[in-house]
Amino acid sequence: MKLLITAIGKRVQLIKYLKKHFTIVGADCSMLAPASFHVDRFCPVSPCNNPGYVEEIMDICRKYEIDIILPLYEKEFYILDSARDEFLKNGNFLMLSDRRVLDICSDKWETYQFFTRNNISTPKSFINRAECNIKFPMFIKPRRGMGSCNSYELNDMEEFNFYYERIPEPIVQEKLSGVEYTMDCISDLQGKAVSVVPRERIEVRAGEVTKTRTVKDMELIEQTVFLLNKLGSIGPATVQCFKTVEGEIKFTEINARVGGGVPLAMEAGIDYGKLFIDLINGSKPELLLGNFKELTMLRYDEAVFL
Repeated sequence: MKLLITAIGKRVQLIKYLKKHFTIVGADCSMLAPASFHVDRFCPVSPCNNPGYVEEIMDICRKYEIDIILPLYEKEFYILDSARDEFLKNGNFLMLSDRRVLDICSDKWETYQFFTRNNISTPKSFINRAECNIKFPMFIKPRRGMGSCNSYELNDMEEFNFYYERIPEPIVQEKLSGVEYTMDCISDLQGKAVSVVPRERIEVRAGEVTKTRTVKDMELIEQTVFLLNKLGSIGPATVQCFKTVEGEIKFTEINARVGGGVPLAMEAGIDYGKLFIDLINGSKPELLLGNFKELTMLRYDEAVFL
């Protein structure tokens, strides 16, 4: 089968794992994307906010007879979702949750509302300065930000006022102490969880994990399954949480995409390529909850010389 991955950037290891099942066509707006030298076909495209972006992606799908489109860049999700039906009519399955789920995941305030509606434990959060009653220290970040961009710890009112005025659409959250986890997840086309792999975030650089390890923590898995089944996402997602020093699990974020650290879940035994194929073929995917190895992943930079 043929898989189109958009915004491939430097996702080399992800591509290497998916090559087991697919011919990989990669698209990116940079001719110098490192992953472009590891795909079977590379297609340069315009930035996703270009009016002709969707048509460029459709042209690639027609030319290479693409079966599945796997988008990686959050800013293109709504753009591609708007053409979902046309993609499907042409035989291209968009491996991406629908607009309702995207609305919850792309806005941290909507994420917080989703958690509270479903009695899912989460840190206190506020968007209205007058209503904020969190004790210092606390965190401030953009409601619609990505990674760790413009995320700051606040220790007093001077810092609070400084950043609140400068960050676009800020959300303020209580600071949590404990161990931070990311769960690499896949759900079926009915929105039911198929695989959840928790991994401890040991070291993070610029919002992307560099040292991490899988953990067979059934409480984390079960609570994440409950969350995913309430959310109704399809395909890949990442869920983030803290386990506090008191042992309470508090969920903080959901992303409707393949996480940067997902190669660890793949190496630990979760075959994303096979699961993708089962999903689009209508086969019932095997439940893989807790069925993975405990491994540690240490990531490093590697160079491409031209």
